[in-house]
Amino acid sequence: MIRFGPGLLLAFLLLLPTPLVAGEPGAAAPFLPAVGVGRLTSPELAEASGLAPSRLREKVFWLVNDSGADPVLHAINLQGADLGSVRVAGVENVDWEDLASFVWQGRSWLLVADTGDNLARRDEVVVHLVPEPEAHNGRYAGSVRPHWSLRFRYPEGPRDCEAVAVDVSRGEILLLSKRNRPAVLYSLPLQAPTPSAGPVTARKVTAVELLPVARDSQLLELFGSFQTQPTAMDISADGLTAVVLTYQDAYLFRRRPRESWAMAMQRQPQRIVLPGLDYLPQREALCFTADGNDLLVTSEGEGAALFLLGSKTKPKEPKRRD
Repeated sequence: MIRFGPGLLLAFLLLLPTPLVAGEPGAAAPFLPAVGVGRLTSPELAEASGLAPSRLREKVFWLVNDSGADPVLHAINLQGADLGSVRVAGVENVDWEDLASFVWQGRSWLLVADTGDNLARRDEVVVHLVPEPEAHNGRYAGSVRPHWSLRFRYPEGPRDCEAVAVDVSRGEILLLSKRNRPAVLYSLPLQAPTPSAGPVTARKVTAVELLPVARDSQLLELFGSFQTQPTAMDISADGLTAVVLTYQDAYLFRRRPRESWAMAMQRQPQRIVLPGLDYLPQREALCFTADGNDLLVTSEGEGAALFLLGSKTKPKEPKRRD
């Protein structure tokens, strides 16, 4: 884990000279230049590995820490200020690696992905479906129990996975593997497991061969061959856009209506250039905002910076009439 003091991260934000490029040459960038909007103020958020928007409160976001941390959901505002935390009762944090939020069956949910497996030793891993906690006087506290937990394994054996998302429109949980090349997309049904049944087997969807591979010139840089490995994933609220985060940049896949993700991920993704490693040294958490228009990204490290990439196509708010 990389640790940076809050003062150093704040200095990075204040010294940001010009807006950072949010798209590659030759492609219409869907986002405006990245803007530093704040930093994580809670000292308990030192290894942020999953980020998701609240579906109950505007401009509130949920975060989780990864392996070995307490099984806790942390709430922040858009500037990273601490709004409290909620313990997930009855479970442990073996290696929480991603977080998704969504509305399903008329309720707001969080999906916690305990799917990290750096050494490929876990015969089964688990995702927890948790009702989104509600605030009291603007703060979060107490505990919540999973509505259900789905234990599963992969058809080929243990896999490391840090990128998990939910597509409500298709009723599935998507998981993108890390460490193997090419990365492989898997699917689980978005439904409660059968009582007393053993772990289910994730369905292999497709190999995602168009995510880049680190160039020879990058192998001696920070993260080396892992620079282009998936570390987070999210799906827009309309279910038509998936964004995949890596240690270097992010990549956007668009799905046509009635098209499968297997088909969508055979097309070249759009690269979204993110702030450099000076600003986001170990980027493992990213999400769409609740409206699906903008992206928010942060890093591991105490006092990590938060960057917002606004949509170029966001509908303009109507002018006020006095």
